Amino acid sequence: MTGFNMSEWVARPPKVVFDFITASENAPKIVQSVTSMVKLTEGPPRIGTRYRETRLMHGKEQQAELEIVEFEPTQKYAMQNVTSGIETVYQYNIRPERDGTRIDLLCEVKAKGIKKLMLPLVVSILKKEDGDHLQRLKKVLEE
Repeated sequence: MTGFNMSEWVARPPKVVFDFITASENAPKIVQSVTSMVKLTEGPPRIGTRYRETRLMHGKEQQAELEIVEFEPTQKYAMQNVTSGIETVYQYNIRPERDGTRIDLLCEVKAKGIKKLMLPLVVSILKKEDGDHLQRLKKVLEE
């Protein structure tokens, strides 16, 4: 597997954590470079729901389409992005722990052919951009 993982404990119940993570309007509160996340499909979030994420990277706005690929209320949530032949999946596993919630995040990055050579660089960029978002989530939810 190419990617990274991280874990954080939050002093809030699993349902509160899950509902916050899966609400697209909260994305800018969790990931500093995200300026907006717009839902493209109708209905409540579920597998197949698509979003357009806008980030400010190196002074320029960049957009990507994301899709929910796993959705188990209060337990598991995963979003996938495929850009230029590189697939990125962020999977959140949520479980009760002590008087709060343990969130385990797995970021998995895949590519085929020559694009595989780019994976270490892509992972490094993702970790730099998103590496603190569980700590930011904890701070926002515990305030």
